[in-house]
Amino acid sequence: MRKKEPKLNENKQKSEAQHAEANKFDKIIKENILPSILTLVNKTLKLNIDPKNLSDLPEQVQITIEREPDVLKLVSFPEKPENNFILHIEFQTYNNVEMHKRMGEYYMILYRKHNVPLLQFVIYVGFEKMDMKSEIQHSNVSFRYNLFDMSEVNYNEFLNSDIPEVVMLSVLANFGIEKKEEAMEKIIQKMVTLSQTLPRYKDTNAKEKFITQIRVLSKVKQLNHFISPILKKMALLFNIEEDEFYQEGVEAGIKKEREKANLEIEKANLEIEKANLEKKLEREKNILKAHQSGIEINMIANIFDVSVQEVKKNH
Repeated sequence: MRKKEPKLNENKQKSEAQHAEANKFDKIIKENILPSILTLVNKTLKLNIDPKNLSDLPEQVQITIEREPDVLKLVSFPEKPENNFILHIEFQTYNNVEMHKRMGEYYMILYRKHNVPLLQFVIYVGFEKMDMKSEIQHSNVSFRYNLFDMSEVNYNEFLNSDIPEVVMLSVLANFGIEKKEEAMEKIIQKMVTLSQTLPRYKDTNAKEKFITQIRVLSKVKQLNHFISPILKKMALLFNIEEDEFYQEGVEAGIKKEREKANLEIEKANLEIEKANLEKKLEREKNILKAHQSGIEINMIANIFDVSVQEVKKNH
């Protein structure tokens, strides 16, 4: 059993790390994507919802289970209330084999609570090819929701906006034939420019905040390795030394160099210890030879500059 503990600890640490990344992604969804949800809905899902028809619903759902939907809005039509519906959107970073069950669960709980039909979408933003079931068909149950792959949208749809929260979405979209590094550089440049020119971001740390958020989103699409080289190229626009990830990198580099230096010191100390041991063994060997040749103990001690007791010890 003890042999399995390291593996269990490793799996636990991996799970905790994945959970932490998921929490970061969810936080960005709440802070950036939700404020621009109408843009996302109208550009990608083609719903053309009028802002005046959109209102908030409590996002926490608790009936035997507790979940928090990513987006939950009531779309109402005062003149035709029979057309009212709840817009429910989930952002998914990986292929969940249980997604159809989860969405069905949401539907019945929310429908029971609000007595309004739902229009449900799962917007997939992961790196791998989208592969999830979108319906349940049993003899007495029929259910489906809408699956949408963010990679079907060209990133310029969002990049051309002057709203940072909308531009942020371009990280999750399709770069087309454009090189990934070049597309990411355009996104970062646009975000930095907006953070510096929009009055509402004056005297704030918006620039650093946006860069950090882009890092988190880029991990979902496995683009995060482009960030640091781009920031170095943009040194005039972005003070890279203020970036927390850069600082972490510097600290990691210092730690690595310190560890390397400590290894060198340890290696040198071992070499010194080895040389001293060899010297000691050689002296003891010569003392033994001198003693065997009949030289007096006191004279041997004087020749090798050791005590009489040490000469006797090596006799």
